[in-house]
Amino acid sequence: MKPANGHGDGNRVTHHRHHGSAKSAVAVGAVLFLVAAVTAMAPRIAWSATVENFEVSSIPRDAATHLPNGVAHDIAIETVSIGNEGLELSARLNEDGGLIERPITWIISSASGEPLYKDDVPVAQLAVAPGSYRVGIKYGAVQLSQTITVADGTKLIASFVLDAGGIRVLPRLQGIGLPPTPSRSLVFALSGIRKGQLIATTQQPGEILRVPAGDYRIESRFDQGNASAVADVHVKPGLMSAVEIDHAAGLARLAFVGAPDAQILWQIADANGSTLPEIEGLSANVVLKPGTYTAVARVGGETLSAKFQIGAGESRDIILGN
Repeated sequence: MKPANGHGDGNRVTHHRHHGSAKSAVAVGAVLFLVAAVTAMAPRIAWSATVENFEVSSIPRDAATHLPNGVAHDIAIETVSIGNEGLELSARLNEDGGLIERPITWIISSASGEPLYKDDVPVAQLAVAPGSYRVGIKYGAVQLSQTITVADGTKLIASFVLDAGGIRVLPRLQGIGLPPTPSRSLVFALSGIRKGQLIATTQQPGEILRVPAGDYRIESRFDQGNASAVADVHVKPGLMSAVEIDHAAGLARLAFVGAPDAQILWQIADANGSTLPEIEGLSANVVLKPGTYTAVARVGGETLSAKFQIGAGESRDIILGN
């Protein structure tokens, strides 16, 4: 089915090249194990979805020289005097990307599991004694866990590759745009070790959700109404996928004309008698699938009602009063 904006059911993807120098690694008495956690979902069909990819914000590679020791590689060792051993930890979205400048949650514990450090910073720096440590990293829905070892007389400088990108969801109504009613987008993983699980949610249209690279299904719905739509998206490391989901639905604007301080309770039922959750207030905006409905307004002991039809991309004013 083709929506009013002319976008077909398929996704349009624009690819951007990455440019960066080859990575290098220097390991002296250090062990680095990488275990990356990804994400995944549930099936259905979106009415319409447009997907475009953009670069996700991070520090350009050449700007990394302004960080301590100019570290932008996977691992390096700095020789220090005995007693001054430590860690300097940073992260990148992909192998060729710059260091992430947004806060990252770092959780560091000893080999025995004793908590030593937790902070939300782009770069974590701390003094530690020689030994093995567990580093936990959380960046949005991205979670990594790694074990590292600090040798005597060294400072271990590690930059972890998160293999992550972003999703920005823009729920809309066909031919109307963003309706004046709260929405909710659920992101499920279609691939990876968390396949079938809910990975992220947002109630803010346009919010960037940071997720591991992989395949996802987005379920979009509005808090008031019965319309929903889905879209699948493939997320690449270092890229943000902007997903515009057009719901084939209409907007019913409910309004009560009467005493401004009246306590109104609205209820909408479809042609089969199925009812939506009740809504309180003098007015409400409800997103509805095409069909025939009955709107009921309860005002104290009085009941007012109106029957109406609504189509995709149509706005209707339903006014009741006494």
